[in-house]
Amino acid sequence: MGFWVIVVVVFAVGGMLFYLQWQREQKRRDLLVQWAMANKWSFAARDDEWCVRWQGEPFNEGDHRRACNVLTGQWKGKPFASFDYSYETQSSDGKGGQSTTTHHYAVSSVQLPTYLPRLQVTPENLLTRLGNAVGMTDIELESEDFNRAFRVHANDPKFASDVLTPRTMELLLTRPRFSWRIDGVDILCWEQGEQEPAEVTARVATLLDVLAGIPSFVWHDHGLDNGTAAVGGVS
Repeated sequence: MGFWVIVVVVFAVGGMLFYLQWQREQKRRDLLVQWAMANKWSFAARDDEWCVRWQGEPFNEGDHRRACNVLTGQWKGKPFASFDYSYETQSSDGKGGQSTTTHHYAVSSVQLPTYLPRLQVTPENLLTRLGNAVGMTDIELESEDFNRAFRVHANDPKFASDVLTPRTMELLLTRPRFSWRIDGVDILCWEQGEQEPAEVTARVATLLDVLAGIPSFVWHDHGLDNGTAAVGGVS
């Protein structure tokens, strides 16, 4: 009798936890829908086309990739998207058993008025510092404080230094730190977890400030005659 009581209790607790998680997710989705309506954006419960738009991290990892709670529209006159991205990975315990881990990211992007070379900036941490020790590339810029706080990757180091002006580096040091990348005709950011309106707002505001800080000659060199007016950049 005792065994079956334990089984019933375990299933009851499991069911309650599942319900509470479902309820929390429904409330979060309702909040995102209301946010979309307030800003005249579109909302899609799922649109996996966003899973294949970019090639770098956090994409192209694992299986069962999904883009959910997708918001699309205009943010300060620029095409914008934000969504919950997830994928699954499998691991073995060495005894024939396997477990599945679901990885969650909040992703946001703003479309650029022209193509720009690839540039990625990610927060520095213990693992990335170990990467430095074994020779992984990291572009060093003029600010030592910035170099200690972030890793910078770009095929063209000059482009990185042109975009990451002293003013922009100083600004990024004062903001919450997250990963972002200029990738073709988009600038996107990602962070582990689920998207929340306040956090998305803060991250996208930082992306727009990065764009506004790009000198006009950079835009001009990449085919945009009036880059300052198009993105609010500096001359």
